[in-house]
Amino acid sequence: MPRLEHGRLLTIATAILEGAGAPRTHAAIVADHLVTSNLQGHDSHGILRLSQYCEAIEQKEVDPRARPTVRKESVAGAVLDGQRGFGQVAAREAMVLAMERARLVGVSAVTLSNCYHSGRLSAYSLMASQAGMIGVVMVNAGGGGQSVAPFGGLARRLATNPIAIAVPSGGDYDPVLDVATSMAPEGKIRDYFRRGEPVPDGWIVDAHGFPTRHAKDFYGPPAGALLPWGGPVGHKGYGLALMIDVMAGALSGAGCCGPAQVPPRDGVLLLAIDVEQYTDSEWFRAQVVQLIDHVKSCPPAPGYEEVFVPGELEHREAQKRRRTGIPVDDTTWEEMHSLARRFRLPPEMFDAAHDGWASAAAQIVDHAST
Repeated sequence: MPRLEHGRLLTIATAILEGAGAPRTHAAIVADHLVTSNLQGHDSHGILRLSQYCEAIEQKEVDPRARPTVRKESVAGAVLDGQRGFGQVAAREAMVLAMERARLVGVSAVTLSNCYHSGRLSAYSLMASQAGMIGVVMVNAGGGGQSVAPFGGLARRLATNPIAIAVPSGGDYDPVLDVATSMAPEGKIRDYFRRGEPVPDGWIVDAHGFPTRHAKDFYGPPAGALLPWGGPVGHKGYGLALMIDVMAGALSGAGCCGPAQVPPRDGVLLLAIDVEQYTDSEWFRAQVVQLIDHVKSCPPAPGYEEVFVPGELEHREAQKRRRTGIPVDDTTWEEMHSLARRFRLPPEMFDAAHDGWASAAAQIVDHAST
C-alpha cells in the first residue's frame, strides 16, 4: 500500500478528472475535495471515488462541465438546479450563495437538486464556520441510493442521509459534526470490501436480516442492508434519516425515497447563520472554546485515553498525514494507474520527484473560492 504526499495525490487526481472531460477548475475543486477527505482520514469519500466518477462521466450520468442554475430566489435563500453536474462544484456554489444571503438577513437556506454525489458534507459546513457563521448541511439521494433498512426492517428503504454542522471557534480547528444517519456511509463498507477486512459488528445485515461482518453480504446478490445509526436505539437514526429525506429531498425538489428505482441525484439543504447578527462573534467563539475545554477536562472512561470533540480526530489525522503521507489501497492505486493510461497522462506524474506540479492545482482551487 503506497503512501503519497498530499500535493502529489492532488496533482494526479486533478489530471485524471481533467482527462475524463472535466474543465480544469471543476477538476481541481473535485480533486481537492476527494484528497482532503483522505487527508482527514475519511478514505471512504476520497480518491477511491475517482473510478466511480470517471465511469459516471463516460456513462453520461454526470456532466463534468455543468454549473448550477438558480431556479428561484428570495432575500433569504434560493433554489438551485445542479444541471447533473458534480455535486462538489454545485454544493460549493450553493453554500457561497447561502453565506452571501446570510450576511444580509442573518439566516439563509439554499436548496440544491439534480446533482451528482456531493461527497463529504463537512466541507460545505466548514466553509460557513471559517467565515464566522454556523453551517448546516443535509443531503438525500433524491429517492435513489437506497441502502439502509428502517428500524425494525430488513430491506433497503432509505439512503444514508447524512448531516453536517460546523461552528466557528477561533481555535486550531472548528468543531464539526459530519455523520450518516446509518451506522456508516456506504463508502466505508466499500473501503472494507476493497481492503478485504471484516466490517465492524452491528453495521450491516444480509438479505435475510441476519447480522454479518462480510461486506459481500451487503452488496450481494442478494443484497443486504445498512442498519440505521443507534444500534439498539436505532429508531433515533432512522427517525433522523426520515426527516432529512423530507428536508433535503422534498424541499429541494429532488424527491424522497419510494418504490420506483431511480438513479441517485442528490437533494441538498444548506443553511448559513451569521453569528454576528445574533450575538457578539468574539463572545460566541469564547463560549465555544470554553465548552471544548470543559468537555475535554472530563476524566476518560476505562478503555479511553481522552475525550474528543467533533472534528478533533480529523484535525489530528490531517496533521499526521501531512507528515507521513496518505495511504492508498492497492486496488485504488491500480485503478488510478489504469485511468492515467486510458487518458494518456504522462507516467512521470506518478513519480514523487514531480510533487511540485501540485501547486497549479492548489492555485486553481484557491481561485475558484474567491
